[in-house]
Amino acid sequence: MEILQDTTKLNALTGTLTDGYFAKVPAAFESRRNEAKKALETLEFPTTKQEYWKYTRTGQIANKSWRFADNFDLPELPISIEEITPRMVFVNGVYSEANSEMEDVKGLEISTFAKAKQGYISDLAPYTDYSLSPFLALNAALPQDGYAIRVSKNIALEKPINIINVYTGDTTISQPRSVIYLETGAELKITEFHIHESENPTLSNTALEVQLEANSTLGIDVIQKGNDTSYHMQQLDAVVAGDANFTHNNFTMRGKWTRNNGNVRLKGSNTTANLNGFYIPNGSEHIDNHTIMDHEQPHCDSNELYRGVMLGKSTAVFNGKVYVRPHAQKTNAFQSNGNILVSDDATVNSKPELEIYADDVKCSHGSTTGQIDDEAIYYLRTRGLSATSARKMMVGAFAADVLNTMVNPVWREYIEDVISHELSKA
Repeated sequence: MEILQDTTKLNALTGTLTDGYFAKVPAAFESRRNEAKKALETLEFPTTKQEYWKYTRTGQIANKSWRFADNFDLPELPISIEEITPRMVFVNGVYSEANSEMEDVKGLEISTFAKAKQGYISDLAPYTDYSLSPFLALNAALPQDGYAIRVSKNIALEKPINIINVYTGDTTISQPRSVIYLETGAELKITEFHIHESENPTLSNTALEVQLEANSTLGIDVIQKGNDTSYHMQQLDAVVAGDANFTHNNFTMRGKWTRNNGNVRLKGSNTTANLNGFYIPNGSEHIDNHTIMDHEQPHCDSNELYRGVMLGKSTAVFNGKVYVRPHAQKTNAFQSNGNILVSDDATVNSKPELEIYADDVKCSHGSTTGQIDDEAIYYLRTRGLSATSARKMMVGAFAADVLNTMVNPVWREYIEDVISHELSKA
């Protein structure tokens, strides 16, 4: 069943959704789904005339006739997931129980989004500015299965939970929707792995809502492994209470078109929030990271570190905005975007921003884009390294600042292998 056909309107939905799992959402989410459907009646695909989408075109998505997948078999993957536990596996937006392996842990409630308990779905403070994020409205109107996690008060989970999303098919769209709710003093680590395993176009349109209560700690690593036919849209919305700590690390390893939106609201004092990212596009690939860090209360810290290695004729966008509201005195906010142009044909559009309405703050931002230091390469070559090995060493050191922030270092070797492989082709 085709769901997207019109080249401008997002409400080009045909027929009725007869597939049962599309209708199964928590009752507490029904009103939001109806609101999203209503919003789709007037929303259009974003254009570069909008500041929020100035450097990212959506025409190549709008011009395709997307459909939901009808095959949910797990293909052969480049990694052995049997060794990765605990794990939840989703294929084309549908939970694969046969390929998942979870453990019973005291204080942990974990299920698919469809089976999420009503309480914490109702408690979430949703982000619904669909004018900025119309893809979020599409996800809310037609959500598929994602994960739902709640960790009870003062429960600290030691083992990271792995969420594996696999996308296959031909011109297929998947819309995982997930939620995380941590009670006071709870601790959790998550790794999300998104991999596109198709030679044909696939679109993953994901949404994750996070709510942290006081003194809780959440760390998330997101690894996106795309290819030259994959499209990936990610929406993160986090609300962080006082004395809580939130870290979100994003690693984009290829993908024809990738857009990552990250919105964090610091709702309580003495809160810390970290958004980090690394990307290595190649060919004509496009990667866009947009972040909003909203300091609503005093005595909060935020840090953003994004680094890119640009290959081929790829393009990258970084737009990070830090809001400091009048009441948010004693704010510390740091923001940095750095890019290495391995290729002269690559392009970067970087715009870190500060919008400050308080007078007792420490805020800084910066952006640098340049080529690999030829003198450093020459020095390494005089020590016996080949040009390729020297370049890999330089890039590895550049990427390490972000890789060192990973909350689940088990996946680090995989990321480093992908980086090495891409540089070998440069």
